[in-house]
Amino acid sequence: MTPALEKSAVETDTPHVQEDAVEYYIAPSEDARVRRRIDWFIMPAMVLVFFFQFLDKQTINYASVFGLSKTLHLSGQDFSWAVSLFYFGQLTAQFPSAYFISRLPVTRVVGVSICAWGAAEMCIAASPNFAGLAATRFFLGLCEGAASPGFVIITSNWYKRAEHPVRVAWWQSCSGLSQILGAVIMYLVGRASGLALENWRVMFLICGGATIVAGVSFALFMPKNTTTAWFLKPQDRIIATERLALDRATLDRSQFNAAQVKEALMDVQTWLLFCMGLFICIPSPILKFSSLVISGFGFDKFQTMLVGLPGGALQIITIWTAALGMRHTHNKRWLWGILLTCVPFLGVILLMTLPKSAGWGIVVSTWLAACSSSLMVVSLSLAASNVKGNTKKSTVSAIFFIAYCTGCIAGPQLWQAEDAPRYMKGLISSVVSWVLLIMTYTTYYFVMTRENARRDRLAAAVIVDEKVDASAQLGVATDSDMTDREDLKFRYTV
Repeated sequence: MTPALEKSAVETDTPHVQEDAVEYYIAPSEDARVRRRIDWFIMPAMVLVFFFQFLDKQTINYASVFGLSKTLHLSGQDFSWAVSLFYFGQLTAQFPSAYFISRLPVTRVVGVSICAWGAAEMCIAASPNFAGLAATRFFLGLCEGAASPGFVIITSNWYKRAEHPVRVAWWQSCSGLSQILGAVIMYLVGRASGLALENWRVMFLICGGATIVAGVSFALFMPKNTTTAWFLKPQDRIIATERLALDRATLDRSQFNAAQVKEALMDVQTWLLFCMGLFICIPSPILKFSSLVISGFGFDKFQTMLVGLPGGALQIITIWTAALGMRHTHNKRWLWGILLTCVPFLGVILLMTLPKSAGWGIVVSTWLAACSSSLMVVSLSLAASNVKGNTKKSTVSAIFFIAYCTGCIAGPQLWQAEDAPRYMKGLISSVVSWVLLIMTYTTYYFVMTRENARRDRLAAAVIVDEKVDASAQLGVATDSDMTDREDLKFRYTV
């Protein structure tokens, strides 16, 4: 299976860069077998970790109903700031995380951060007042900063582009799963009596301790990349590596490339992805405030926990609608993004217009309004599939999650206690964000389709020698670190 260079090479529009075609011989049955093997080991590890990340972020939502605000004497905008400070920490972590991810094995960086955020989650249980809560929430976000960008890169390091939507859906589904199981756990902890601590403090200790266990397991057993996969035979490692090269993907490397950082900052795709992250997250406070909204309309704290469960199930349904829809249609990811934006858009409109007496209509509206995780699947699959180059991938991921954090910081400040239980200013900002997101997906489609057409015209004008072996498949070299702009044979998935 030694690669052979093709006789002719196609020069890219980047100086001193050549795209050398390399021949590989991988039977479809072998490709599928190795992919299934990767699924059995990589996906459970990613799902477990992402479940705890979502659970840890949502715990404050449940704790707010079980006395956190009263115990810590929160008033005014204190709760909104406690929500926002998490994202200040995550924002602070983005560029340091991008640097360490580009210099060190991404799985190790993520593993260490998991253990640190589990410890931070447990520290929240010791908060004596708002200052303590604010500090621990900031530190929790700081520790989680490497996880989401790292997961985008890990997905692209193991899977081909056509496989990204379903794999992103697997770990993104944990948003709904954690919403369901988190509510059940809080319901059971809330019912417990004779505890030495307040029930909400116990919830933080349980979630933080479980996260540390997951982090240690991830750091010890998650391989660096396909070339070091302990669960694959030596020959299967070669296939796992070469199937990515056929898809024109690049492997995780321990080098920081300043030129790729510059390219990322100058690339219009980067800023379209930035806009996606921002507009998805400005309406996100509904996830943190849903319990307060529901309880504000007359449900007691135990009813609030239970009536939120179907919302998690709806999250999972919309996530898999996005994943399977993108899998079974060609270059329609942008369209699925627009269609699924209509779900939370409808929920927000209903929350703005339904009378207070609507009861269950209000509850269903919160379920719909919170269904934004499917949009993260669409946007993250575009980022994983369309950005090449080790340092460029980490930079673009960091920029996307800077937008994510910015939206999550700004959003809660529009959900003010004086506006409860309807929070009209927050709902209006959500409507504006969903409209702008639809415009962003449409712009992304036209920009990337135009670039693909330009590359098709360039390819048609270049004469390339025929392959020596007609049965071979062409890809990049397994040690390639070309970016998507340098690799003119690369076509963007829209």
